[in-house]
Amino acid sequence: MHLFLNSKQLKAEASMLLVAFIWGTTFVIVKNALADIGPFWFLALRFILAFLVLALLAFKNMQKIDFPTVIYGSVIGLFLFIGYTFQTIGLKYTTASNAGFITGLSVVLVPVIYSLMYRKKPETKTFLASLTALAGLFLLSFPTSSCRLNYGDLLVFICAIGFALHIILVDRYSYKHDPVAITGVQILFVGILSLLIAVPAEPFPPSLTCNAVYAILITSILATALAFLLQNGMQKYSTPTRFAIILTMEPVFAALAGYLWAGEMFSSRGLIGAGLILLSMLIAVLTPRIN
Repeated sequence: MHLFLNSKQLKAEASMLLVAFIWGTTFVIVKNALADIGPFWFLALRFILAFLVLALLAFKNMQKIDFPTVIYGSVIGLFLFIGYTFQTIGLKYTTASNAGFITGLSVVLVPVIYSLMYRKKPETKTFLASLTALAGLFLLSFPTSSCRLNYGDLLVFICAIGFALHIILVDRYSYKHDPVAITGVQILFVGILSLLIAVPAEPFPPSLTCNAVYAILITSILATALAFLLQNGMQKYSTPTRFAIILTMEPVFAALAGYLWAGEMFSSRGLIGAGLILLSMLIAVLTPRIN
């Protein structure tokens, strides 16, 4: 029995687990930085700097950017921008717990949208893994039985759709282009759109604090340039649904980081939720790839 189907798929899914770890452990850093700089200025600086890092480290790959790469990269980048924008705006009107859970709905949206687009019925194990991850996200996001929905939750749901479509479109188009080139286009597209909103909508801070500078550097290099390069380069060896399920480990890593660095405690519901998310990831990894 092949538990891990092949080395490329194993490396791809291990890479996405690393991405979930990076995003989860940098959540606290970003949250602290947003107290000192507006969200769109933060996104603009983060993504533009990430593009410059890629351009400096892989200039030859960037020279492979052609018109089709710009078109497809911009389309993929648009949905990435939608995800980040509606998540940012939604957080003003809802709680972090609600936002974390609703963003995680992409784990269910990916197989549903993918099935509608390609008219393929998802495997039973894959759908079971998605529902298990969803249940785990709910328990982890809501440590008590209280759960109230509001206007901000609708905005964050749009964010979840954006992230789900981003994962699906990366699967559909990224393999046709150089991974560095199409990653660079996506990142620059998000940076430019964020800048266009930041300039008229947010005052630029008179001076950047150490927290803000540190967060911009860490997130631009690790959580943006490296993370999206891994996604665009490795996702072709797995499936969008499996990647979405693995990404649900992000809030688990975030909670673990909060426990280790900020002294935050896990509730019993949170521990069960984290266990369910881990179980869903194992189900996904042990599920053969849909060809």
